[in-house]
Amino acid sequence: MIRILIALPSRLICDSLRATLEEHDEVYVVGCATTAEEFRFLLPYSNAVLLGAQLKDCTAIDLLREIQCTHASTSVLVMGIEEEPDLIIRYLEAGASGYILQNDSLEKMVDKLRAVQTDEAIVSPTIAAAMIQRLNRLANMEMPLSFVESRRTQLDDLTAREYEVLTLINNGRTNRDIAGELVIEYGTVKNHVHNILAKLEVKSRHEAASIYRMEQQPALAAA
Repeated sequence: MIRILIALPSRLICDSLRATLEEHDEVYVVGCATTAEEFRFLLPYSNAVLLGAQLKDCTAIDLLREIQCTHASTSVLVMGIEEEPDLIIRYLEAGASGYILQNDSLEKMVDKLRAVQTDEAIVSPTIAAAMIQRLNRLANMEMPLSFVESRRTQLDDLTAREYEVLTLINNGRTNRDIAGELVIEYGTVKNHVHNILAKLEVKSRHEAASIYRMEQQPALAAA
């Protein structure tokens, strides 16, 4: 039996999805959560979570990190997202077992739920290729201290607003999320992201976030 916790900011969508999922004999919905408090209360009763990118008071990234610490055996599918490889990999690295795209059908959602229950995953060729590239980069990440310091120097070149945008990118926010949180135009966010990638000399948001996380680590001691 797949015991699902649905976590979305809209109670109406939660209840509608619950009614539809429970038409499947192998599915039981333990409850719907729209806030972090409701989520934490219901989580122990589930073995799978359908998690929206944002609840009313918490992001999916924050909850994924929490689940890894408290209920690591629970499978989590982040749902309702676009097929942006950098963002999806960010969710996977934070602990997600898989993802459900905005245009996925209900049957595909159930197939993905069944898959994660047997420690499998259904990913598109685009995401599979991005994951392989990410693994290749990680395999070559034995970087000298001079490289790390040069990256930190590049971060110093960012403006205060660009650094703020980079922080939100690291937290898994999309450009539209960032525009809403900072109360600026969507096009302005795109310009900031373009400048950040150029100044850090990287090609993707994920690489930029990796440099940000590197800077957050304590300075490496000289050998």
